[in-house]
Amino acid sequence: MEPLHVGILGFIVFVVLIAVRVPISYGLAGVGTLGLFYLYGPKAALAFIPTQVYSQASQFTFAAIPLFLLMGYLAFYADLSKDAYDAARAWFGKVPGGLAVATVYACAIFGACSGSSLAECAVFSKIAIPEMVNSKYNKKLALGVVAAAGGLDVLIPPSIIMVIYGVMTEQSVGRLLIAGILPGILYAGIFAVAIIIFCYLKPSFGPIVPAVDTSWHAKMVAIKKVWGVAVLFGLVLGSIYMGWSTPDEAAAVGVVGSFLLLLGRKKFKWSSFKEAVVDSTKATAMIFLLVGGAVVFSAFMSVAGVIATITKGILGMNLPTWQILMFLYILYFIMGCFLDAISMMILTLPFVVPILQAKGLDLIWFGVIISMLVVIGAITPPLGLNVYVMKGALGNEVTLEEIFAGAAPFVFLMILITVILSVFPEISLVLPRIMLGK
Repeated sequence: MEPLHVGILGFIVFVVLIAVRVPISYGLAGVGTLGLFYLYGPKAALAFIPTQVYSQASQFTFAAIPLFLLMGYLAFYADLSKDAYDAARAWFGKVPGGLAVATVYACAIFGACSGSSLAECAVFSKIAIPEMVNSKYNKKLALGVVAAAGGLDVLIPPSIIMVIYGVMTEQSVGRLLIAGILPGILYAGIFAVAIIIFCYLKPSFGPIVPAVDTSWHAKMVAIKKVWGVAVLFGLVLGSIYMGWSTPDEAAAVGVVGSFLLLLGRKKFKWSSFKEAVVDSTKATAMIFLLVGGAVVFSAFMSVAGVIATITKGILGMNLPTWQILMFLYILYFIMGCFLDAISMMILTLPFVVPILQAKGLDLIWFGVIISMLVVIGAITPPLGLNVYVMKGALGNEVTLEEIFAGAAPFVFLMILITVILSVFPEISLVLPRIMLGK
């Protein structure tokens, strides 16, 4: 059998395995290993596979992943998420839909010290949703805001998605993290404006809560509560932007900073610290299993000639750049309904990156775009991991259907943001370019 035919058959087998709910990391590794066995022979494959996996997974930049995760968990146990919500509520509590707007900005603030949108959705499901529901907010609006605003964690650094994308595409992780700042601000701003306009037109969906204290004294007190987030953000991103540290070194500084905040706020408990370490370790292990499986599968696809054939076929069609991008956006939108963010990137980037490079597109900019696309996938059925995390956090108080229905209008806002970032790539690129000039 020709190598290309073996590669196509292997890809079909992988799709079938995913359809019958085989874990993606196992499917990638299993199909890739069997394919390389067939093409190389067992002896050569057994020598090749461990070397490839080790060379990729041992890249020092990957050290930022467990450190950013641990930083976020420690920040959560230091109650920074609750303080972020209190601060945002003090500033926006008296505008139409004020608590929903506060939730958006609280997610943005906490996103500056957490790298996981799933963790953010779980946290604010317990903090923001009960308060909005008790304040007579429309339940679907409350659920949708948390599900969609949780995606801010993917754009606003530190972002685990950006780190993985940077390693896979051999782009500067530091520049990618910086690139997400302005799009994250745009994301939060568009959400806030849309909520205010909607609740102004339909006050019953997001009534103004008289009991919320929005005096200047309350605002100043609230700001003092979130100084820790500002310090962490400044330490991590400032050191990367100024070129004083690499992303993994900055992540280590962030862990130390969040641990000191935990001690300084007298929130330290051995049980919480142990849970933070264990949760970070579990998440890291899952990510590295996916990366390892992806290395084997990508090597198989490359050796079989599938990647080169697809790239040559698409470029040979001489499609305009905008049509190729439209095709990729639709592909990611569909895949997002069935796969998690990391799996989507791992499966597609080996095919997509050569096409983008051939078209002369900036891979830093596309890192922001793909982050937006995977965020959309996180709230669309039937998978929608953010939605399932919220369901787990809220239990029987809500149904999956209610969360998906609440999140649906925000999908259109996310698509609008993606279009804006596509038409105006400088929004993503201006800060990284200034950074290069330093």
